[in-house]
Amino acid sequence: MRVYETILSILDKEGPLPFPVICKEVNQYLTTNQEQPILPSHIKSIVTRKKDLFDINDGKISIHPDKYPLSLIATLEGFGGISYQVRVNFSKNRFAVLEWRNKENIKSNFDFLPKTPGNLDEFKRELYTINIWEWEPTYRKEDGIVLEGKYWSVKFKTKGKVYESEGTEYYPRNWKKFCRSVEKLTGTPFC
Repeated sequence: MRVYETILSILDKEGPLPFPVICKEVNQYLTTNQEQPILPSHIKSIVTRKKDLFDINDGKISIHPDKYPLSLIATLEGFGGISYQVRVNFSKNRFAVLEWRNKENIKSNFDFLPKTPGNLDEFKRELYTINIWEWEPTYRKEDGIVLEGKYWSVKFKTKGKVYESEGTEYYPRNWKKFCRSVEKLTGTPFC
């Protein structure tokens, strides 16, 4: 885990903290992998470089409200195929997955094997690297109508803002990484 991800995890659990406390927490977390302790100046440098993720107020660092996740709804609809919806409530530490198929795609033998879900904290850290807040509102082919393919939408609600993006057969550059993260969290295919 990168140092800024460790800072995000600490702030997510503890709330706003001053630089020295964050430094102490980061060093406790990273002691097994590091020879030298991280200094407060290093923490300050990281927070300054990642100023879009962090907010500094009265000497305390917090996660920027426009980036602090509250909920996520991701839908993927295959025209004539399998469709999925994932709902994540970060405040309640829960998620749900819905999968539906049209009549032609219903299997006669259903697979009822339990699926092992991933870690919600890890999923949240991955969302910080995916940068959903940088996605365009719409991804579509400019010329013509798409009659087949997949329609997708993502609604990402943070403390400070709601980000919505959608498309048909066109995706943000890091869409596959997003899909892998959802699959890892839910144990269910998504894409």
